[in-house]
Amino acid sequence: MTNQNAHKGTYFEELFCREIAKDPQNMKKIAETFSEFAPKNEKIEFVIREGQYGKKSDVFIRTTGGRNFKASIKSFKGTGFNQVTRMKIEAFVARFSFSDNFKQVLEKSTIRKARNSKTNWISSEDTDFILRELNYNKAFDILKYSLQGENTPKLFVLLKSDSQIIWVYKMEELLEFLRKSINVKITSKGVISLHSCFTIQRKGGNGKREKRNKDDLAHGGNNIQVKMKCESLSEMLDPITVIKYND
Repeated sequence: MTNQNAHKGTYFEELFCREIAKDPQNMKKIAETFSEFAPKNEKIEFVIREGQYGKKSDVFIRTTGGRNFKASIKSFKGTGFNQVTRMKIEAFVARFSFSDNFKQVLEKSTIRKARNSKTNWISSEDTDFILRELNYNKAFDILKYSLQGENTPKLFVLLKSDSQIIWVYKMEELLEFLRKSINVKITSKGVISLHSCFTIQRKGGNGKREKRNKDDLAHGGNNIQVKMKCESLSEMLDPITVIKYND
């Protein structure tokens, strides 16, 4: 994450902290979603940022009922096509237990794409192999890790900054929705699609910041990137609560 992106992340995490605490009804709706035995008039005891520690959860909420909620926040403008996770090919293959052959195909595809940006990342000759390796279970594991990481936030938040609106979702419901609607395919542009709202692709970019050759696998532009269509996803799920705000 660049310093500019980190600054934006901090701003929107602080904005969410402020806005979620403004109206007690927000916490009431969240608490009741997680338990029918939620204490009446449960309020926020405190809410703090966690995003600075590099976790998938950006905000930590503790309620007067003694319960804890972590929230992962994704801010966007327009329709939003945002990164949700990024790692080197080697780390990606190890994390999701892909084969050495899968790793070799990704490396070959990435080097080819780095040398000629007009070519498809995943070629037609590799499509069948990629689809055999990237099965339903692995696709779900990738989506789950991209959204939850290892510290499993209970809330997923989409913040559309140009419309000044915040949607708060139950992470468990989001993951269940994705689990039921996975559709792995290779697009006409050679991108791996896991779902209508999620893709895997070569990151690209980093030209001005990176001193390595563009076809060096250690080059930041040759990382694996999972991206999310934010607005499309927001239209597919019912949020726990919706918050409209003013800067």
